[in-house]
Amino acid sequence: MKLCLRNVSNATKPFLFKEFRRYTSKFAVKVDETVQKQIEVEGGVSPRRHPGIINFNRESLPERIQKTLERIVGDYPVKGLLNDCKKLNQFISSRHPPAEDFEINTKIKQISEEIDEMMPPEERANLDEEGLKRFQKRKEQLMKRRMKERTFAWKPIQYGSYESIVYALGRGPLEYAVLMRVLHEIRERDKDFKPQSFLDFGSGIGTGMWSVSSLWKDSIYEYYNVDSSRYMNDLSELILKEGNANQQMTLRNVFYRQFLPALETKYDLVLSSYSLFELSSAHNRHGAILNLWKKCDGYLIIVEEGSRRGSELVNEARDLILSQEDHCLVGHVFAPCPHDSICPRLSNTDDRTPCNFQITYTPTKLESSKHKDLTARFSYVVLKKGLPTDSTRLWPRLVRPTLVRSKHSICRMCTSEGTLTEIIFTQSKHGRSAYRCARSSRWGDRLPIIIEDKCNTNHK
Repeated sequence: MKLCLRNVSNATKPFLFKEFRRYTSKFAVKVDETVQKQIEVEGGVSPRRHPGIINFNRESLPERIQKTLERIVGDYPVKGLLNDCKKLNQFISSRHPPAEDFEINTKIKQISEEIDEMMPPEERANLDEEGLKRFQKRKEQLMKRRMKERTFAWKPIQYGSYESIVYALGRGPLEYAVLMRVLHEIRERDKDFKPQSFLDFGSGIGTGMWSVSSLWKDSIYEYYNVDSSRYMNDLSELILKEGNANQQMTLRNVFYRQFLPALETKYDLVLSSYSLFELSSAHNRHGAILNLWKKCDGYLIIVEEGSRRGSELVNEARDLILSQEDHCLVGHVFAPCPHDSICPRLSNTDDRTPCNFQITYTPTKLESSKHKDLTARFSYVVLKKGLPTDSTRLWPRLVRPTLVRSKHSICRMCTSEGTLTEIIFTQSKHGRSAYRCARSSRWGDRLPIIIEDKCNTNHK
């Protein structure tokens, strides 16, 4: 579902705003005291460049990787590759996780009851033995058909040599841009963070390694990549060798494995991007996430598709980690949530809008003749070990595009109270600083403000 008003019909608009209307009572809004001082001082911070803004527009693959991919494609027919890239993107974006046993049993029971209602019990009681057999056979056929229609046919994607190249072309630029956007926020907000080790679960062609090395190449001394496909690992290594198998890799201390290491080694930065859909059950997902969290000594980043299902998997991992009581496993949400409470977006079962954000990226040069810039939605969470110490993490996050109008701007935000809040900012009501900060903020930015409900009531 599109979130921009210009892209929806009038009939859809009330549904989009329903979840926010509960929180549109009178709010007292004031700019964070530190930020306000920075704005007021001569030559200080401009509200248009306030510290909650993520200064990230779009990202292209490094030129070196672009040329390497063109070299690796070689004699493969480009048109066929690009068609397969499109199919792969469509498949991944519409994917569901595997159904759990209880979900399957619930559907079987529901379908069985639906079919039984087609022939009331009194009619079935009048059937002879042959008639009952025909009814039972027909019921089994209907159940199989309806189960097939209502259950996503999940299976892991098998990546061979060709499929890995398709993934590199179709997904590489998108995933690199998303990861650069997420990592950029960590670097901007935690300037003292200099990771020395990096673990990538489901590393694929190495997009995590490309993005991390773009920001912290001087400090990282170990890159540990885990992917079950040896073809993916081979291609990732070949890309680091710039398409020449006899050349040295452009990064030092790069390791590839098909399984997570059993040793209890700690890593400063741990990543799982677009990998949870590949795990066959919730039990396996929970085991993998906890394993990654135990190996994390700094930040754990989880990224998935910006679909409802992708958002649910990210939230599942988020809630699992926040529920850990062992003092060695205590952590908090660094981004995007300004709170550690239940996600207000996903707790509303009437609204299927996912908690997601949008990125603009440049595709590879092989397909850029048709598309100069593309957009994609992604869901993510960044978790940090230990208790929170940064008060700015409580700044509300914009979860939909800001609607800039004449003399007012409408911001839809997730707040530190764990609620979805909509505020119509005007200069007369909220002051010049707050108004200009709101007007300059975009979807995914944080607003450096403190929100207080004048009525001191819980509008739920």
